[in-house]
Amino acid sequence: MKRLRVLHVIGGGEFGGAERHILNLATAMKKEMVEVSVCCLFADPFVKVAREAGIKSHSVPMRHKMDFGIVTKLRDLIIEEKIDIVHTHGVRANLVGRLAARMAGVETVVTTVHSLLAQDYPDLFSRLANTFIERASRGLTTHFIAVSGGLQKALVQQGIPEKRITVIYNGLNPDFFRIKGSVGRWRQSAGFSPGVPLVAIVGRLHPVKGHLYFLRAAAEILKERTDVHFLVVGSGPERDSLEDYTMKLGISDHVTFTGFVSDVSELMPDLNLLIVPSLWEGFGLTALEAMAVGVPVVATSVGGLPEIVDHGTTGLLVPPADEAGLTRGIVWMLDHPQEAVEMAAAAKEVVEQKFSASAMARRTEDLYWRLLEKEQDGKKLPD
Repeated sequence: MKRLRVLHVIGGGEFGGAERHILNLATAMKKEMVEVSVCCLFADPFVKVAREAGIKSHSVPMRHKMDFGIVTKLRDLIIEEKIDIVHTHGVRANLVGRLAARMAGVETVVTTVHSLLAQDYPDLFSRLANTFIERASRGLTTHFIAVSGGLQKALVQQGIPEKRITVIYNGLNPDFFRIKGSVGRWRQSAGFSPGVPLVAIVGRLHPVKGHLYFLRAAAEILKERTDVHFLVVGSGPERDSLEDYTMKLGISDHVTFTGFVSDVSELMPDLNLLIVPSLWEGFGLTALEAMAVGVPVVATSVGGLPEIVDHGTTGLLVPPADEAGLTRGIVWMLDHPQEAVEMAAAAKEVVEQKFSASAMARRTEDLYWRLLEKEQDGKKLPD
């Protein structure tokens, strides 16, 4: 059996859920079956992160949003690397990856859908433009992977036939999230004493992630409990406005913006509580990462999150865009530490049983081979 050559195409200008997904997937693939490489449309930060993880990575930077000269560069890379399957992630990468694959003669193109465009682009013009771009080239994709059942339903409603969609849950490499060294190392280096409850939101600073509701809930909680400290972990375009809003709420002394953290596995075990207040979440990889190390989770009941968090058993679910409900969920967890620990322990078991990177990789490998076999069958001439 030949070894497949798969090229993942992604923006790579940030290190969010899609980038972490590729990292987990690529490192869990059977190397004797699949050779994975990555091509990023931005030079930093994902190219460096992927290379450090041992993944062959290329950077073909776009000079501007309308730089379609990149398509021919990507086509040349696909031909040079003798790629069998092009696997795309994100609107811009979908467009140039699909076009380049077609120009290079690669007939099998897979697109993983991580989120809804309507939530990724709150600005009306950007949303309409990106929706048009995405739908205009969808016909060039052979098959879609949805990272949750909720996303699959949304894609079917948008007109994609269900037979062209496979649900493959995100998975984690348990070795990556196995606690290394002593718990408390990150906390100590950041200057927090062992007794300070740390409540965090981890993710790119984008409106869809619900940071405003996190900060409003923090302001309400701090009226009664000044011992709690809140962390905003990640980078993104909303940082300045969120820091200004934190000052406006008068809680700057109790909120720390950490910026981008390359190794979340070092920080996560030192948290008392992870909050996922997203307005929409295709899957909820950050929640899964917290669950993997036994950190209690409060998340909104949107998108794929209810497929990960079982309310009252492995965490708490609250309504989206509801700071009062979010506040109640956080306070309940802080006031019931024993119950929170029991939920976290149950959640850790679920992650190990259901959401492993190896399970994700095996299902993806099977899909690759099925698609290639179908392509080869289609090329056979009738007797």
